[in-house]
Amino acid sequence: MVEKAHNQAANKTYNDEAALSYGIQLAYYAALKYYTVIPEMDSGKGFADITFLPSPKFPDKPAILVELKYEEKENTAIDQIIRQNYPDRLTHYKGNLLLVGITYQKGLQNTSPEFKHHTCKIIKA
Repeated sequence: MVEKAHNQAANKTYNDEAALSYGIQLAYYAALKYYTVIPEMDSGKGFADITFLPSPKFPDKPAILVELKYEEKENTAIDQIIRQNYPDRLTHYKGNLLLVGITYQKGLQNTSPEFKHHTCKIIKA
């Protein structure tokens, strides 16, 4: 879903973090029933690219911190979330918090099978 939504960005703006953020928010549009979506949440030492906070009506849903990267590995995104202490702003979600790193390689030729392909790592915090 993320790849399909991100692919809606024009090729001139595709390799922009804002386009990937928009793609993820579009892909998870249905999540608005369950979550408040906060782009660029201030985390004290930086900004979490996208944060999904569960609605009070759905307290069983996990909070989700998403970090986006390109030309990096998905571990790099997770490492940044941890190193910059992004979860500290969401301490009341401890035990029900997912850390998500999403990345893609922007320098690939459009003939490569990895062109516009995303990788993702999710860990529970």
